[in-house]
Amino acid sequence: MTENNSSSLTRRELLAAGAGVAAAAALLQPAAAQTVAPVPIMPTSSRELWQWVRTQPMLDLQTAYLDVASGGPTLRAAMAAEYRAREVQSLGLANAAARWTEETNRLATRFAAFFGCEPDELLFTRGAGEALGQAIAGLDLAAGDEVITTTREHPAALSPWLVLARRREVVVKQIELPTPLTGPEQALGLFAGAVTERTRVLAFSHVQHDDGAVLPVKELCAFARQRGILTIVDGAQAFGMVEFAARDLGCDVYATCCHKWLGGSHGTGALYVRREILDRLWPTEPRGLDSVPPVFTPTDADGNTDVPAALHKLGNIVPYSWPALRGVEAALEFQQQVGRSKIEARIRELAIYARLRLQQLSGIELLTPARPGLWAGILAFRVPGKPAVDIAAAVERTHRVHVRAIRWPNDANGALRLSLHVFSTHDEVEKLIQGLQQALR
Repeated sequence: MTENNSSSLTRRELLAAGAGVAAAAALLQPAAAQTVAPVPIMPTSSRELWQWVRTQPMLDLQTAYLDVASGGPTLRAAMAAEYRAREVQSLGLANAAARWTEETNRLATRFAAFFGCEPDELLFTRGAGEALGQAIAGLDLAAGDEVITTTREHPAALSPWLVLARRREVVVKQIELPTPLTGPEQALGLFAGAVTERTRVLAFSHVQHDDGAVLPVKELCAFARQRGILTIVDGAQAFGMVEFAARDLGCDVYATCCHKWLGGSHGTGALYVRREILDRLWPTEPRGLDSVPPVFTPTDADGNTDVPAALHKLGNIVPYSWPALRGVEAALEFQQQVGRSKIEARIRELAIYARLRLQQLSGIELLTPARPGLWAGILAFRVPGKPAVDIAAAVERTHRVHVRAIRWPNDANGALRLSLHVFSTHDEVEKLIQGLQQALR
């Protein structure tokens, strides 16, 4: 018998391969017709609904994952949409340029409707850090101009300001917010007390990444607007967890990611720039032509003509990140099918339960505000005298519960942070409590 040559295809294999190409080619339809498949019919009762929701993200169900604030599991629907889009992208390379303007406009309209803004005000990015970096680097700030922020900002939010401080001698003033925050007026008063005639920007988080405090964004933005001060908000911990509309917040810039609470594809994010201040930002990654006087270049970048204003000026990554953004689109669909207000309410319900159970443990100091409206799905606590990293490791080893050990100001032992999402359960909270009880003996 002749030995089979592994480099050749049998007739059956050739036919099968041909069928696969034909099926994939069928996906190459006009971009406007490419819609995300609707979420399957969902249960109507609350108990069955949350059981069903738990099956939607790609999760290791053997471990209680309580750290969405670091990174959220991707929804299965988002993964499927991204994979399908990558097939389309690869098979349609010869005609790709023709679709990017249409698809950019469609995605911008879709995202803006969810984000609560106009398509002209939205920029796609690879995460909240990139979004903040682009906005901050694009500002015309001079030596001596002041930026007021807090000591609680994520490194990705603070680092771009520190670069400006070194490059342009911009003054970065950090106010220290108390722990726990007792009321919105406390935060507003501290910011107001730090403002001078040289203040140009207030920069703060919607939901703080360490203690989970929800800051009074509307009040802070209204205060700043009255004084001609720009506001830049880090929304990495809010998008997909709390329901809001960017325009209603009154901020000038809002940066977020789509791979934490939203459950979208990793490496995706967005930047909202209020249309009225778009002219005040310089592009840091320009991809289109926007020069005065006009200069000749051989071609225009694909996807940068006839697209919404922010994408045209600041740079459009849709031609490169389209599959991942299609995955995020599936995550938006999921949130709307389940209900954004319902998702927020479920997260808060779980957080209340976790807080009540933690309060019953001796030696636990809660760091997250207790006042209604100042907390959401993140809870932080510490055990004085005990290293948080050791407690987190013990809980994971003995009860397979994953929580995050974080740094905490003026405490070498740090703190513990748990973040609860709609796929979390009361049983997982109980496993955490049991693990803590054992670790603290």
